[in-house]
Amino acid sequence: MKISRVLVVGSLNIDMVLKIDRMPETGENLFARDFSMLPGGKGNNQAIACARLGLMVYMIGKIGDDDFGARLRMNLEQENVDFSFVTRQSLTHSGLAFIFIDQYGENRIIVAPGANMKLGVGDLENASQLFETCEFLILQLEVPHDVVKKAIQHAHDYGVKVILNPAPAQSFPVEILGENDFITPNQYEAEVLSGVRIRTLDDAVKAVKVLDERCAARKVITLGEKGALASDQKNRFLHLFPRQIDVQDTTAAGDAFNAGLAFGLSTGMDWISTLQLANNAGAIACTRVGAQSALPYMRDIKNFSSTHGEGEFRYVDL
Repeated sequence: MKISRVLVVGSLNIDMVLKIDRMPETGENLFARDFSMLPGGKGNNQAIACARLGLMVYMIGKIGDDDFGARLRMNLEQENVDFSFVTRQSLTHSGLAFIFIDQYGENRIIVAPGANMKLGVGDLENASQLFETCEFLILQLEVPHDVVKKAIQHAHDYGVKVILNPAPAQSFPVEILGENDFITPNQYEAEVLSGVRIRTLDDAVKAVKVLDERCAARKVITLGEKGALASDQKNRFLHLFPRQIDVQDTTAAGDAFNAGLAFGLSTGMDWISTLQLANNAGAIACTRVGAQSALPYMRDIKNFSSTHGEGEFRYVDL
C-alpha cells in the first residue's frame, strides 16, 4: 500500500487535564480527583493520530519560546511527525488547554492559545513545498482564520484535498471549500455553521442541507451518542450507528475520527468503509482517558473491528 502524505496546519497545546465530579458553582472551590499534563492541541492531535495510522505526516504550526514548546517538538519527533515547519515565537507562551472531565466522561475545555495565534500566512509561504507534495490537508480553527483560508487556497492551487474540522465552534466562510473537500463538524459546530438546532437525526439532515447551499464539500457531522451523519456524492444521507462502548473520555474522539477519515480517503478506501474506520477510531478514543494517550494505532482499529464488527449504517429517508 502506498504511504500517503498528509499536511496538518494547526494548533499545538499542552493540555492540563483535571478529572472532576462536577463543575464548581460561582465562588466554590472543589478538589480534582486527578491531574495530568500532556501534549495536545487539535492540530497536534490530528497529526499524531494520522501518523499512528501509518500516514506520512508533516505539520505547520507555532510554539512558544518556553519549556512547553520544547516538549511539544520532542513529542512530534517521537511520534514520527515531521516538525521542520513548527517554529518558535519569541516572548510568547505555547498554547495551553485546561480540560475538565466529569464523572460521565464529558469534557469542558478552556484554551489560552498563546503562540498558536501568532501563526501567519508567511509561515505557509515558507513551507510551500509541502503543498506540492502532500495529497491531503487537515485544518482546524485554533489558529487565525486568515491562515486557514490561505491554506485552503494553497491546497486548491496544488490540487490538494482539504479536510476542515471547524473546531472550536465559530463562524467561518465555508463557501471557499470545493467539491473535492470535506468538512467534519460535531453537533454543536454544525449548529453554529448552519443555524439549525440539532436534537434529532432529522435536524442533522436539515443542517447538512443548509450547509449544502453554502459549499459543495462533502459533509460529516459527528453526533456523539447518536453516531454520525454523512452525505455522499449522490446527495444521499448515511447514518453511522454509534458503537456500543464504555465511554471514559470524549476529548480526542473527533481528532481520531478525522485521522481515520484522512487515512481511508488517502489510501483509496470506498466512502462507507472510510466512514466506518473513522467511526471506530473515534469510538476507541472514547474508551481511553486523555487526548494523545487515547489515539489509536491501526492495530487497535483492526482488533476493535474483529471483535465489534465494522459498524452498522443505514441510508436516511428524506
